[in-house]
Amino acid sequence: MVATEAQARVNFYLGVCLALVCAAMLILNLTRGDFILSGALGLLVLVVVIDLCAFVKKKRLPISIPMVLFLLGAVIVLSVWRAGAEVGFYAFPTLIGAFLVQPGRFAVWYSLGLTIAVAGTVATVGADAPMAIRLGLALLLCLTFLWFAAKRITEAQDQLENSVFLDPLTGCFNRRHLARVSETQDLRNAALILFDLDYFKSVNDTFGHPTGDFVLRSVTALVRQQLSDGDLFFRIGGEEFLVLRLNPEKGTTRALAEQCRQALDTSRILATRRVTATFSCADFDGRADMEPVLGQADVALLKAKRAGRNRVV
Repeated sequence: MVATEAQARVNFYLGVCLALVCAAMLILNLTRGDFILSGALGLLVLVVVIDLCAFVKKKRLPISIPMVLFLLGAVIVLSVWRAGAEVGFYAFPTLIGAFLVQPGRFAVWYSLGLTIAVAGTVATVGADAPMAIRLGLALLLCLTFLWFAAKRITEAQDQLENSVFLDPLTGCFNRRHLARVSETQDLRNAALILFDLDYFKSVNDTFGHPTGDFVLRSVTALVRQQLSDGDLFFRIGGEEFLVLRLNPEKGTTRALAEQCRQALDTSRILATRRVTATFSCADFDGRADMEPVLGQADVALLKAKRAGRNRVV
């Protein structure tokens, strides 16, 4: 399991804190002579330490975060059974930790399950129904607040990502996202289509920039209709666009480029002149680096423009 760098740092420091707290609880229970609970805590400490060491060396977790959380939840329930209802309050930081290290539906269902398990154990083993109800309601309230906070944070992250990685005029991805994709995706089987609108500067000069913006948005919408779900669409320059296909069927990329070219050539975006584009295609052919493939497509595009434009090479 590979997390983003920021999330990975959060998970690492939370793991260190968890290991230290559990080690302290282990020592405390050993002094009390509770070897069953000490054994469970020792297992939890061992699992967390294994993950921390593996993360430092390989940036990967051999034991998944959900498995660690399930083990932690089991230790808390066992602690309630062995030591009493007051130990159930350790469920509160556990709920918070679940939303921090494994946000999403898993955190919600895990927290709900832990709440039921802890409150149920207090009610049955401790025979303290009022305490179980109070604890359960408090945990549910905490869960509700955490869910709401996580939802708002996710919305804010989406808005930030849109502002950083999307072109505001066309809604296409931008160069920054292209750089991120080239770093995070396996491109060895990928292919790309590079295209440039023909004589676009004269559109701005003749009709003005508002009309030019309208043309860019219309071209984007028209080309997007031709693409498949897995195709990534970028605006990488003023009137220059790129389609990245991560794992296309052989021979389909050029056909897609021709389909887009024809769609533009037969469109009526402007009533008084045709809007056309020149396309070039390039396969990665086992290469993992974006730059040489993009350079190859760029050279081919320049040759196509010199040869007459409105074509696919």
